[in-house]
Amino acid sequence: MNRTQLKRSSILRMALAGSETMYPDGHGETFILRAVRIGAVVALYWFVSITMVFLNNYLLDNRELDAPLFVTFYQCLVTVGLCWLMQLLSKVCPGLIDFPSVKFDLKTSREVLPLSIVFISMITFNNLCLKHVGVAFYTVGRSLSTVFNVLLSYIILKQTTSLQAIMCCGSY
Repeated sequence: MNRTQLKRSSILRMALAGSETMYPDGHGETFILRAVRIGAVVALYWFVSITMVFLNNYLLDNRELDAPLFVTFYQCLVTVGLCWLMQLLSKVCPGLIDFPSVKFDLKTSREVLPLSIVFISMITFNNLCLKHVGVAFYTVGRSLSTVFNVLLSYIILKQTTSLQAIMCCGSY
């Protein structure tokens, strides 16, 4: 048996045997439970992301509502409200919900401002794009952003990317 097979078999044995990771409070979590939790989070993200694309397409395709910037503003406002709600729920039910506290710090706000502007611009341009093109073309464009990230990281930042990542980008 070569080294790669040995690693894989030991990982599989660990998963099936229920090797536990201990938390500071003393209870453990098996490898399979962690894998299921990660899979559920990824599936939930996928579901919410696709739902938001179709919901935005429905809202922005509506001829009576021609307000893509208002839709973006409202989505950001709801996000802030949900963060405050999650913070409140994490204080009421600390064992059930873990969410960091939301504090306003002027220094941190100034440091994060460029990133916030880029993020809000991204959402705004996504909504504007979705208003003028169909979901299929929008999804292809969004998928190609990974390819352009790798390409521009190499050109601008001089960062190399692994061969496996480049091969994945080539499959687009």
